[in-house]
Amino acid sequence: MQIYLILAAIIAVSILIFSFQNPFPLVVYFLNWEVKSSVTFILIISFIAGILTSFLVTTISRIKRMRLVARQKKKIAELTKEEIK
Repeated sequence: MQIYLILAAIIAVSILIFSFQNPFPLVVYFLNWEVKSSVTFILIISFIAGILTSFLVTTISRIKRMRLVARQKKKIAELTKEEIK
């Protein structure tokens, strides 16, 4: 777990260094929108969007796993009650 934090810190620092060394304006086109902003801002927004996306995906899988574990515990409890009788 600690290695992931170190890796995340290295990536974050790398992104910060890159973004501050490239302060030029950038135009982003998406559908009918046109956003003109610095590379730093676009990069930070993209990074946050990636974090939120991965959080949502892992949350959904955790919920599914918790439901599965709950069903399995319930089944185990039922089976152990049947064995005792």
